Amino acid sequence: MPDVWNVVSQVLGGIVVGTALGLLLSWALGVLDDWHERREQRNQLAIEAELDRTQAELRRTILDLSAALGADAHEARKALIRESYLARGEIPKN
Repeated sequence: MPDVWNVVSQVLGGIVVGTALGLLLSWALGVLDDWHERREQRNQLAIEAELDRTQAELRRTILDLSAALGADAHEARKALIRESYLARGEIPKN
C-alpha cells in the first residue's frame, strides 16, 4: 500500500505542474494573440495606405481628363464659331 504522504505529494505535484502548464499556456496564447492583432493592424494600415495612394492617383487622372475635356470643348466651340462664320460667308477673326 502506497504511503499517504507519497500520494499526497504526487497529487500536489500534479496540481503544481498542471497550474504551471496552464499559466504558461495562457501566457503563450496571450502573446500569440497580441502578435496576431499587431499583424492584422499592420495589414490594415498597409491596405489603407494603398487605398489612399490609389485614390490620389484616380483623383489626378480625373482632373487630367477633366482638363483635357475642357480643352477639347473649347476647341470644339472655336471650330463651331469658325464654321458659323464661314457658312455666312464671313472671314472669322482669329
